[in-house]
Amino acid sequence: MNESDACGVTRKQTANRGLHTPSRGIRVPWGVAQGLADLIRPILEVTPDGVASHVTAARLWKIPLPAWLGGSFQIHISRDSPVSPPQRKGITGHHTSFKPGEICWVQGLAVTSPLRTWLDLASLLDLEDLVAAGDFLVCEHHRSFGPPRIALVTLAGLKEGLRHEFRRRGLVKAREAAELIRVGADSPPETKLRLALQRAGLPEPVLNYVVKDLNGQDCSWPDLALPEWKVALEYDGAHHRSVKQKGIDDGRDHLMAQLGWRQVRISQGVLDAGGQQAVVVRIREALRAQGWPGGQEDR
Repeated sequence: MNESDACGVTRKQTANRGLHTPSRGIRVPWGVAQGLADLIRPILEVTPDGVASHVTAARLWKIPLPAWLGGSFQIHISRDSPVSPPQRKGITGHHTSFKPGEICWVQGLAVTSPLRTWLDLASLLDLEDLVAAGDFLVCEHHRSFGPPRIALVTLAGLKEGLRHEFRRRGLVKAREAAELIRVGADSPPETKLRLALQRAGLPEPVLNYVVKDLNGQDCSWPDLALPEWKVALEYDGAHHRSVKQKGIDDGRDHLMAQLGWRQVRISQGVLDAGGQQAVVVRIREALRAQGWPGGQEDR
């Protein structure tokens, strides 16, 4: 209540029915919309040495999470080893130890670093979702359109950080995930499609590949490319449904066909209907049409 005292707010006012108590010592007016940082800030104010971590830190860094976890209302707060974990309503407390550089400041909040956050997520996520989170952290590109993408952690830095980890929950999974992380994936669906192709024994697709026209100019940046066989896979998110974007996509597909490329477009509807196996079948067929000699046993 120190803040309310400093503002001249009486105990009677803090007990007003117009306020609710999300956690001990915190009062918030009913009906006031709060962003994630606004929800976390008072928790950290009343939690000495507290650091936003795990799922909460992932949301602050915008690390993609599976739907079952991304909508969690629990706030995860970690404290260093000599101090007991926080215990209060709406909080998942963690008892841990921090290495130098593992605490950052985001919007004025103490938050675990991107790498430390990913390591903490290893005990919560399955392998594919952990790879997708890692792909997000290391993604970087400098395309001829749009702003550049800067990695939050380099792939080399992520692997180096793992070398210094011991006896951590999820560490075996994290090491397995690190070998599957690649630079250039822009979304979890792209990551999961890439992993599905690898599991099926198809050639590993290239990320950040640039297809050039006959004049040597950039003409397409496919999500996943198999340049040896001139097969490109595009994951069409919601923005591809607009009339304008469809026109752009059709024009690009026509140009790619003129250059000898076979373009395969995958929508969420395709994934929902046939799953990843449907994509594998379509890519295998495209590869064979382009002369790929593999997978003869499946014919």
